[in-house]
Amino acid sequence: MKLSINILTWNTYATLHDTLHLLSDELKGIESEVIIVDNGSTDECKQAATIHNPKNLGISVGKNQGIDASKGEYILLLDGDIVPVKNSIRCLLDWLETHPECDAIGMHPNRFSNQKNNFGQKNHEEYCEKLFDVKPHKCHCIFYGMYRRTVFERGVRLDEGYGVGYGWEDLDSYMQMEKLGIIQWVAHINHANGKYYHEINSSIRQMGFPTYMKSSLDRSKRFKEKWEKDKVKVNA
Repeated sequence: MKLSINILTWNTYATLHDTLHLLSDELKGIESEVIIVDNGSTDECKQAATIHNPKNLGISVGKNQGIDASKGEYILLLDGDIVPVKNSIRCLLDWLETHPECDAIGMHPNRFSNQKNNFGQKNHEEYCEKLFDVKPHKCHCIFYGMYRRTVFERGVRLDEGYGVGYGWEDLDSYMQMEKLGIIQWVAHINHANGKYYHEINSSIRQMGFPTYMKSSLDRSKRFKEKWEKDKVKVNA
């Protein structure tokens, strides 16, 4: 199989619905599978899921479940609150197919929008014509990134010790790649300011801000204790 699409959901059916509609066209002609891991949703995500968790087991557990179930030569990791830009998956796949030196490529972490301007126009790209300014970068792309399955066969795995919450397990996975000499590449969509749709902070709203802040501090402590011996600089 060529491509596995992994989508991790937690009460994000509005964006999942749009993503599945897009994938129905996007994946035509590609030997592929879509694996939806649901972390205990109460909305329609639970009906759409391939893998059902009775409660939220955390980002790391959910993404690892999807990776373990994947059969594709390439694996796209996608958060449930992101809608990929049309044709972007094909562009990512084409890049990996034509650049054997690249094992991991994803969309730039700070190029997203869930807003419309004063005229009701979307601020994100409607169609990915090309990947712009593709280059190595010290960051993470497990929210919207494509990987050769060999990345995970070499031992990269999301650390499930971070538990339920948001943040730091993504940087942790990048650090694992760095230690193995796997370079993370990032790209913009079409141009330097090209954005994708991300219903940002959906998980934080569901957790509640006080709970999120406590978990974030605990996660930060775990990350620093785990990696303080390594001198690799990470761009959060």
